[in-house]
Amino acid sequence: MTIRLSLTMIVRDEERTLGRVLAQAAGFCDEMVVVDTGSTDDTPRIAKLAGAQVLDFAWRDDFAAARNHGLEACRGDWIIWLDADDVITPAAQAAFAAAKDAVLGEDLDSITAPYHYSVDPDTGRCTYTFPRERLARRVPGLRWTGAVHEVLTIPGDRTLHREDLVVEHHPDPVDRAAKTERNLRVIEQEWRNGDRSSRTRYYYACELRDAGEDAAALEKYAEYLEDPGSDWEKYAALLSMSACCRRLGRTGAQADHLHAAIRLAPSRAEAFVALGKFHFDREEWADAIPFFAAAAALHQPLTGFVSVPDYTWRAWDYLSVCLAHLGRHEESVAAALHSAKLGNPDRSRLRSNVHWSLDQWF
Repeated sequence: MTIRLSLTMIVRDEERTLGRVLAQAAGFCDEMVVVDTGSTDDTPRIAKLAGAQVLDFAWRDDFAAARNHGLEACRGDWIIWLDADDVITPAAQAAFAAAKDAVLGEDLDSITAPYHYSVDPDTGRCTYTFPRERLARRVPGLRWTGAVHEVLTIPGDRTLHREDLVVEHHPDPVDRAAKTERNLRVIEQEWRNGDRSSRTRYYYACELRDAGEDAAALEKYAEYLEDPGSDWEKYAALLSMSACCRRLGRTGAQADHLHAAIRLAPSRAEAFVALGKFHFDREEWADAIPFFAAAAALHQPLTGFVSVPDYTWRAWDYLSVCLAHLGRHEESVAAALHSAKLGNPDRSRLRSNVHWSLDQWF
């Protein structure tokens, strides 16, 4: 059986990046449906030139509604969703094409895959990732839900996770403030309309955090913790609460939230690194070392929001500095070299640190 794959996306004023992602997706998609929510630039023309079907949709502060408009127009057996500022590398394009031919079928409902939400522009390495529903069989009941931070509700539970089907997010920094303002406006409207779901509480708090309203964010996170979602989401909330407290100067609460995060998920590294840095910033080198050492021993999980450097080079970098301050220069050099091996992008500073430790050692 030949599987037809439909791409669906929503766009608005995306002329800088839309052509790129459509060209990348065209190699493995049989149909491309682009929903335009009110562009004033060349976005619709670029989409049509790329071979996409372009649908107009009057924006009404509801991402799920816009995405469902595109979903309803798809005619493929399976759908894949993307955003206009996403990137699919050649390796991932080949993986999607192979999965389409060999994996997609009626014996499966969906595929989740890594969404590399933040990529270092200098090194090209992923710095922040989480798994997302990426492909789904087009069946009755397949719908997007949520006015903002929407999710694809998938009938059936036959799900496969594929690490090779990576999509990278390359947002325009200029748009970040406007998108934060828009998302906060949308979620505040949902709140006024009576949505008190755990998910809405969580993302309301996150949008307040991103808008710099830390005190208000803490209140919403506290409300969320009264009826939290998954453990990984609760863990992320505790990390965010700690960051808000740090910016507000509430150091005791900052540390308390991190200790709570470690108790909840001792196999995750982010809270260990943050607690190590809590002591590091106070030049409490010996107190910081156990937390960095614990983080350095952990493996990157497949669930939840993941800060990739915390599972690779970052803890070793901090360990090297702490050890140097304690006069343990041989160990410091070894930690710095290991941090470099694991992808630390600040090679110049590492070299300087190593040379300094070597001068003290010999």
